[in-house]
Amino acid sequence: MKDGSLKVTLITRELAPAEMAEIMLSLNQEIVEIEMPDEAKGNKSQSQRLRGVIYRLWEQDYQGKYKDFNIFYDSYMDKMIETIKDKLN
Repeated sequence: MKDGSLKVTLITRELAPAEMAEIMLSLNQEIVEIEMPDEAKGNKSQSQRLRGVIYRLWEQDYQGKYKDFNIFYDSYMDKMIETIKDKLN
């Protein structure tokens, strides 16, 4: 914001009344630290998940043909992109 402060908007799962009350009491107060649940810390983007799956595919089936994963990844992604482009008008 103009004054150098930070505005944060968040959406949560449905909260218990005690959790909701705790948040409401802390409104307009300075928050120094926020504890995130472990599952929120480990969320991967869709592209990170896809890269991990392609890595497993390379490990299982293509390591002999492609010594370097990055070469396999680039080749595989090019094929996927072309397949999707072929489906476009």
